[in-house]
Amino acid sequence: MKKPPLHVFAGSRLAGSLTHSDRELDTILFDYRQGTRTEDAVSVTTPVRADQYDSMAGLLPIFEMNLPEGVLKDRLRLQFAKTIPEFDDLDLLSIVGASQIGRLRYAHQEQLSENVPTQDLAEILTYKGSADLFAYLLERFATYSGISGMQPKVLVREIALPEKITQRGATHIVKSFDPREFPELAANELVCTRGAAAAGIETARAQMSENRRVLIVDRFDLTEDGVYLGTEDFCVLNGRRAHGRYDGSYENIAKRITDYVTANKLAAAREQFVLMVAYACAIENGDAHLKNFSVLYTHPEGEIRLAPAYDLVCTSLYIPRDKLALTLNGSKDYPDRLHLLKFIRHVTGKSERAAAGIIEQVIVGVEVAIAEARCHARRHADAAEFTAKITAVMKRGIARLSEPKTTHRASA
Repeated sequence: MKKPPLHVFAGSRLAGSLTHSDRELDTILFDYRQGTRTEDAVSVTTPVRADQYDSMAGLLPIFEMNLPEGVLKDRLRLQFAKTIPEFDDLDLLSIVGASQIGRLRYAHQEQLSENVPTQDLAEILTYKGSADLFAYLLERFATYSGISGMQPKVLVREIALPEKITQRGATHIVKSFDPREFPELAANELVCTRGAAAAGIETARAQMSENRRVLIVDRFDLTEDGVYLGTEDFCVLNGRRAHGRYDGSYENIAKRITDYVTANKLAAAREQFVLMVAYACAIENGDAHLKNFSVLYTHPEGEIRLAPAYDLVCTSLYIPRDKLALTLNGSKDYPDRLHLLKFIRHVTGKSERAAAGIIEQVIVGVEVAIAEARCHARRHADAAEFTAKITAVMKRGIARLSEPKTTHRASA
């Protein structure tokens, strides 16, 4: 029995529908609704046209972008696989479709209804109970969480006074982690995020719970007047599925920035991008892959800019010999100062002196991150080992960026 179409909304407007092909069941088709405006296109890579878009063995990258992964995906599959025959990615998208990162929404009905339950964030931040709070949040918000990533996370809506409730969708991302596998991961991300902000990198606001088990992050795709911005990561912009997130180079991302970012935003985007890459190199973030860089826009015909940095962590803390997620100058080794200067100048066209200034900004940011880690250890005596390890990694990063690599000629 063929499944009903899943309607796709761009903002509040019905733009088209997703269906399984009658001929090839693993092919999913997307049709724009007749009369759809060009500004209601679902993606900068998928303009409005009369012909169908088809995708073999899965969804097109723009529709796959926010599919749950890891713990969240497992939770939803366990809940729905028994009641939905031949459960696939299109079914998964339909479950979380009413609440997504970005401006796209999905529903089987031709009317969109987004009404995420409310949650008191202060309750999360100050929770001291013995029960697993995130397990409760996962139970309550899993079906409202159209968000990718292997780290356990859900989308929630901040509670507000009844007379001020206007936002019906999710307002924050709540992240958790397994402390046995990733000790102090919330503190790690908070420290790295604050260091990035000090380096001049735009970031989302993050708060850590008092028990250090949960991180709450503001959504950067949500404007103050309650409008969700279009969001597309660089897997989408490169026409790749999510499993290809580690395939490619930082130079290629720079090319895609040139292809898609609006001309008057391009110089700022290039500078922000090289800051992000240089900072990832300095803190040894080996997870700065294609899905961890994005663009933002109101609609595809309007201004397109680079999104703030997100998912910033020192991965060498857990994987001692970790490498870059993508290649830089043809290598996944963390670069020294000279190679990073070459990359910055290539992407931005800046002089060597200006490129060196960008590296100095990054070093300042890493020093702030180290200071934040030390403050964390002073507040929590049992975090001393975490602070010692992350400080050692970051000092190594500063040394690598500060001191050009020297080569010695072998003696005859």
